[in-house]
Amino acid sequence: MPKIEQLKKILKVEQISKDSHVLKTYGKDWLELYKPFPSMVLFPESRQNVEDIIKWATDCNFSLVPSGGRTGLSGAAAAQDKEVVVSFDRMNKILEFNEIEQSLTVQPGVITKSIQNWAEEKSLYFPLSFASEGSSQIGGNISTNAGGVHVIRYGSLRKWVLGLEVVTGTGHTLSLGRGLIKNTAGYDLMNLFIGSEGTLGLITEITLQLTKKPEPPCVFLFSVPDLRALMNLYHLFKSKLPLSAFEMFTALAVEHVQKNSSISFPLKEKSSYYVLIETDQSSQEEALSLFESALEKEYVLDGVISESSRQAEELWSFRENISEALSPHFPYKNDVSVRISFLPDFLSEMNNTLNK
Repeated sequence: MPKIEQLKKILKVEQISKDSHVLKTYGKDWLELYKPFPSMVLFPESRQNVEDIIKWATDCNFSLVPSGGRTGLSGAAAAQDKEVVVSFDRMNKILEFNEIEQSLTVQPGVITKSIQNWAEEKSLYFPLSFASEGSSQIGGNISTNAGGVHVIRYGSLRKWVLGLEVVTGTGHTLSLGRGLIKNTAGYDLMNLFIGSEGTLGLITEITLQLTKKPEPPCVFLFSVPDLRALMNLYHLFKSKLPLSAFEMFTALAVEHVQKNSSISFPLKEKSSYYVLIETDQSSQEEALSLFESALEKEYVLDGVISESSRQAEELWSFRENISEALSPHFPYKNDVSVRISFLPDFLSEMNNTLNK
């Protein structure tokens, strides 16, 4: 029996696509480095569909590429060699809310922002936040162990996953974590799957921990004279305040953002480096005192504080719009992990290398 006919026995016709536009769209992510060349795109609607797809792919010797919101910038979702793309767009349901445990069970195709909004409606909070949250999917977030801009306070997504249902490369389903907060039963396979980017199996169900809503934020934007001052500023604020975010970006990044935006930059004192700090509104008075101290010690050159939620969003836009502003340029972005105290030396060495 032809391979496609076998596939039609386990999926509906509308769950299978060889349309050229669909192949191009689902065969890549935001990196745009690799030319997409998948053989087809499949749209499972259930765990059973995923199990059947994996067994079919094994029998027919097809490689599978899982596809979420495709907002990544590393090419992990690229299908270049006639692979079969498995899109989770149709597995997008919120399944269950446990009010006592404040946990939420969802399918992997649910948009990150939808989970944030759903939690807010319950007067709760889902702390994962980043620029692409309006199009990224929670399954992809977990597969990359996403951190987001609030990782300094809430940790990476791993901390907020209570349970996973995954289908392995043999087509067998594993139920991991089971929603337990304390789980010391054997190997921690759930955390092995978090961050594995689909190489160990495909996620079909997720249980997330929600938390209480934070206070309204107080957001600062500072210009910083150099990288050493950046670390001094971080230590000063981190040691005194409950920080939700501490984000550094360059003058060059601001230049690109402003080319794509009508929002004027609020700082008069220009610098090569800028820092955005978010803390609780109740800490505003102490934060202002620390700002004055930082000015005296020449850790900062200039600064501004948000006076409304709209102003806070505008200040954040200079950080969150960087990826979109740089997208016409190639190559334009890469994520690396460096210990915080090593950052000035790393950036200096990197800049010297790139300028050669």
